Amino acid sequence: MTGDGGAAITGMSPRKSIRDVPGTPPPFRPYYSTAVRVSAGDLLYISGQVAWDDQGRVVGVGDGPAQARQAFDNVGRILAAHGASWQDLLKVTVFVTDFGWFDELSALRERLFPAHGPASTIVQVAGLVQPELLIEVEAVAVVG
Repeated sequence: MTGDGGAAITGMSPRKSIRDVPGTPPPFRPYYSTAVRVSAGDLLYISGQVAWDDQGRVVGVGDGPAQARQAFDNVGRILAAHGASWQDLLKVTVFVTDFGWFDELSALRERLFPAHGPASTIVQVAGLVQPELLIEVEAVAVVG
């Protein structure tokens, strides 16, 4: 099945379609897609989530994978509160202060997005809002 511009639709959900575009490189990892198109619904923009628990305390000081689990857990709670799921994510941007634990982060993301993941960017930054924070995750989802 093809969509606009000859892009092959490789995965479908009620609210979005995943597109692989001929002539472009495949995704570097399986947990994200090159392009995602909204089929229906409203957009939910999720502000950057860090490793704060519901009391505002940093979880996993010095432990990147633990902080990633907390940040993504926060995203998951926000999605659920809006009647959405991981499959409704269109775009995820991940900011890390160090790529030294990239494999662990990739493994977490592969569990969350085993196929037809959102469009994605990961960027190394010099720091986040608190010096003990190692990761921040922002996202866009289609809801409703």
